[in-house]
Amino acid sequence: MRLLICTVYLGTLFYTYIDRQNGLTELKMEIPRLVKRVDMLEEENALLTYEIEKKESPSYLLELLRTKEFSHLRYPYINDVVVVKGEKCD
Repeated sequence: MRLLICTVYLGTLFYTYIDRQNGLTELKMEIPRLVKRVDMLEEENALLTYEIEKKESPSYLLELLRTKEFSHLRYPYINDVVVVKGEKCD
């Protein structure tokens, strides 16, 4: 009877150990996939940052000003600027 109980107990321990090892192995297998995804996102982020800097550059904005669609735009005069003072929120 004791032998049967010990065998069942050891079998349960081995099963639990192997199950945990399988879980760790699955996580280890997922790491390269996640690293690849992070690298892809970082590259996309760098490209988007470059695009934003390119679009916000003064030379590009002056180029846009020369185009037909934006030629009506002008700098505002000081009299045209309205400053609204309000409470500061914390």
